[in-house]
Amino acid sequence: MEFDAHAADRLIAACRDAARTLQDQRDGRESASTAALTEFRGVFADCFRENVASERAARSELVHMLEDVARQVQDAKNAAEVEQRRLDDLTEWALASGWARAGGGFGVDVGPRPSTAETDRPVVSVETARQGLRVWASGSPAGASSADPDTLDSAVSTFRIHDDSDRASADKVSAAVSDFEEKCSWVHSDLHAVRGGLRRFLEDNHQDASRLSDIASTFRAAGGSGDVGQITVSNGLLVLATAPMSLSGAALLSYLSSATEADVMALATMPGWKQALQGIEPSKIGTWWAGMNPRAGTVTGVPGFSRVQELLLAAAPAVFGALDGMPALARVRANQLNAPSVLRAAEKDLETARKLSEVGQSHHDPNRTKMLENEVAYLNQVKSGEVQLYLYDRDRSRIVEMIGTPGSDTRHVITYVPGTFTGMDNFYTGGVQQVSKYLGGTVPGTVAFVYKDGRFPGEENTAGGPNLARIGEANDENLARTSGQQLASFEAGMRTDPYLNEAEQTGIGHSWGLANLTSSEVARTRYDKVVSLAGAGMLPDWKPQPTTEYSNLYYYDLLIHGQGVTNPVTKKGVVWEGNNPIHREEFEQHYYRGPHDDQLRAINTVEEGNILMENHNLIASNIKDNREALRDMQSLINR
Repeated sequence: MEFDAHAADRLIAACRDAARTLQDQRDGRESASTAALTEFRGVFADCFRENVASERAARSELVHMLEDVARQVQDAKNAAEVEQRRLDDLTEWALASGWARAGGGFGVDVGPRPSTAETDRPVVSVETARQGLRVWASGSPAGASSADPDTLDSAVSTFRIHDDSDRASADKVSAAVSDFEEKCSWVHSDLHAVRGGLRRFLEDNHQDASRLSDIASTFRAAGGSGDVGQITVSNGLLVLATAPMSLSGAALLSYLSSATEADVMALATMPGWKQALQGIEPSKIGTWWAGMNPRAGTVTGVPGFSRVQELLLAAAPAVFGALDGMPALARVRANQLNAPSVLRAAEKDLETARKLSEVGQSHHDPNRTKMLENEVAYLNQVKSGEVQLYLYDRDRSRIVEMIGTPGSDTRHVITYVPGTFTGMDNFYTGGVQQVSKYLGGTVPGTVAFVYKDGRFPGEENTAGGPNLARIGEANDENLARTSGQQLASFEAGMRTDPYLNEAEQTGIGHSWGLANLTSSEVARTRYDKVVSLAGAGMLPDWKPQPTTEYSNLYYYDLLIHGQGVTNPVTKKGVVWEGNNPIHREEFEQHYYRGPHDDQLRAINTVEEGNILMENHNLIASNIKDNREALRDMQSLINR
């Protein structure tokens, strides 16, 4: 017979202790809940009140269940003792009878044989405790709620103290149940409901405490606490605080359109709604934003941004500064508001780099220090409004600078993609903006986006300079395809801007930048014009679009020289397998002589290699030697 009385005693004690703990907490939890509800008003208060009732009922159910288990185990223990005595008596009788038959028990009365009928094996089993569903308001942001966050936090503190105690009791019960089931197999036991019921109770209580804490934090962030006491916020804000993903995109945008100043103060501290916002289609984002403030000059429009728009941009500048579908000027404003934050991060990195330099750290890179100095200077220009950022993520090497101002007079939109080795420092120092600034200043109605979304081929990871070991990435089909899809996403979001979507769209790509541009065509982006500046090549499945004008402007340079080399195995060009703009008849060709071309003879000296590299960079510059090409670019845009 497998029955350990000590294991049974431990389970009885654990259940009775847990039941006592739950009972002893009842008054304290009731008192804390009553205090929290004193100034709590609205649909969330109603939900909390219902959850308090559900918790009370569940607590009573569990107390009853634990006491029932203790009683059943005690009965099982009593039955086991009866059975054990019967077995002991039967054993004793058998031994005495055997002794008597052997002649050793002469004159001993062994008595009648004890019963051989086994004691009924007891059953220890309970049904799952009934526990009502705990529900918090979600789905509709209509209406408002009010509360004193201090009283809510006080209740949360009490709940969590109780939960810790309950968790310890539940762990002891669970361990005792496992021990009992292992060591008392003579009993038919089914105690899964005990562990499950306690686990469900603890999970529900944990959710209640977490939700109430979220709500208290939201009220506090909106300006409540201390002398302020009770404060009112919209229910939509509390939905975002407790269950942001429960709101549909339309409901979220509708709520944000009418958010109060107190709401927005709290929104700035909450991450959930920002994640939900990023999942909404760019076109819907654009329509929503425009609906909050019609264009300036209309009857209902106001210059710049409405009050709600300004509040939202200030609440989540990093989100709105990177949110596809937001108008360009709104993204620029968001990134300007976010500039102090990223500037502090850059200054901190610069301080660390300078300290490493001072102590002579062997792994310190002076180029990184210089890049950080350039970044700090650049971000100060963003902060002051001298530089307009459409996108900025320094940790992921993402930056899009906007040149020009979108408006009703915008007729040309240029997406300029620089080439291989382009790092963040090239933006900080103005190296990759030269062509766009020239065209923006010479072609009226032009807005240009100088684009870099992620690491470019050959970009050095920490200092922003070239990494020659990674030059092969400029010929990588998979990288180009992925980058093209990202650029296509940028184009779709940017073109939702009402000032930009009717303008002529021109893509200009220097070197690998053309591979990025034409790969976005493979991803179904359409341009009116594509201009190659010494472009590298195209994907094998790229096809020219019948309504797109293609042009290729170049000097004889290192890339052009490489495009003339054939792979002896494949019999195709070593650069993009010969699928280069210089070899495609769809591209209108514009060839220029470089200032030092007369010095070129054979490509066998370092000096001549340097001339070819200078020519490659010359086509993307705004210097006197490149003015003929720049004027041709101007004509192509105007054509």
